[in-house]
Amino acid sequence: MKIFKIILISLIFISCSESDDNSDFYTYRFFKNKNLNIVSNDNTYIKYGEIKEGNNLVFEYQFSTQGDVDVIDDEYSEFIRFEINNSINKFNFVNEELTTNSKIVLSKSCECFFEYDPDKDILPTGNISGEKISETEWNISIDVTFYGSENRNITNKFKLKE
Repeated sequence: MKIFKIILISLIFISCSESDDNSDFYTYRFFKNKNLNIVSNDNTYIKYGEIKEGNNLVFEYQFSTQGDVDVIDDEYSEFIRFEINNSINKFNFVNEELTTNSKIVLSKSCECFFEYDPDKDILPTGNISGEKISETEWNISIDVTFYGSENRNITNKFKLKE
């Protein structure tokens, strides 16, 4: 019985780790038969992209982190969403085409507030491009500056969310 207790206590200490793995989480996906609705709020410069039923393709990049284990409510997520016509197989949108052809938007989710700032309430600049690999995969490249100074550079395969 004494050996059993020693083994049990040893297992408990071995299973406890001093470091929590709060690794970052990334998602690259797209949705068929959807539309992107951009929502604005008078109190903030941040825009929000809502995915609704429709007839286009909507792409979504998501970054999430749990933050520091010793800090409460520091979790953070951001989403880049954009829409393209479902009949195209290849695209490259630059500057004003980002909003006219794709409705690209960067949204954030956190226990924080982004007070309205007219200097940040501007259209995104840069480019996004993509090429269809198959019915379930696209190669997508995003190099866009949002809100005047927040650059995101992402290149990855986006997979169909079923």
